Amino acid sequence: MRTRIDTNSFTIWLSAHDTYSWAHRSGSSWPCSELADKRCRADFDENGLVDLTVNGREASLELSAWELNAIVSDYAREVLPSSHPVWDVVIGQFSD
Repeated sequence: MRTRIDTNSFTIWLSAHDTYSWAHRSGSSWPCSELADKRCRADFDENGLVDLTVNGREASLELSAWELNAIVSDYAREVLPSSHPVWDVVIGQFSD
């Protein structure tokens, strides 16, 4: 995983290994993952998702938003401070 945290935006790059590992992790797997073993880049601003690519191409509208939200939220939680302007759209709305 790589990230870029700017003043009002956040970008996350997930490798094929990152998505596979996340979808198959012990105790919390995503058995029908559409993202497992695929590269993914997602750009966010304060309003939400701005751009999404999967394997270097514009993502399909058929991609599961539930899965995308879950994987990005899980990985971003490790690096994005709760004081950042995009925290609510990337993590906050998916927190318990």
